[in-house]
Amino acid sequence: MKIFFLISICVVFGSSIELRPNPHRAAARLASQTVSITFVGTVKSIEPLGRRELKVIPVDCDSRFAVTVDVEEVAPKDAPLQSNKNQVFAIHSPARLFLAPEKEIIGSKYRFRVTWTDGSFSNLTAVRHEQRDTP
Repeated sequence: MKIFFLISICVVFGSSIELRPNPHRAAARLASQTVSITFVGTVKSIEPLGRRELKVIPVDCDSRFAVTVDVEEVAPKDAPLQSNKNQVFAIHSPARLFLAPEKEIIGSKYRFRVTWTDGSFSNLTAVRHEQRDTP
C-alpha cells in the first residue's frame, strides 16, 4: 500500500512539473524551427554601420546601415526579441526597407515582420503602422 501511495505521489507531482511553463524549453523550441515574428515600433535613428560601436541584430547578409527601433509590442510573446526596449537592426538599405526618404522614416511607427531560423534573424520587412482614431 505504501509503495502504491508513493508511486501515486510521484506521478501527480511529476505531471504538475510538466504543466508549468519552461522558458528554456520555449527558447529551445524557437531555436530549432522557423518562426515569423511581428513587432510594432518607432524608428529612432538610421546611421551607417561602422561610425561607432553598436550591438546590432543582423537581418541582411550585406548590412550597411543600423536602424534603431523603439520596440513596443512583440508577437509571439516567447519570441527572442524584447519589447519596451531599443533594438538596433543591421540592414542593407533603409530606402529598400521603408520605401520612403529618411526624413519621413525617423519618428514614424512601423509594423515589422522578421523571420527567426536556427538562432538568427532574416527577411525583415516594414509597413507604416496606421493608428486608428478612437472616439
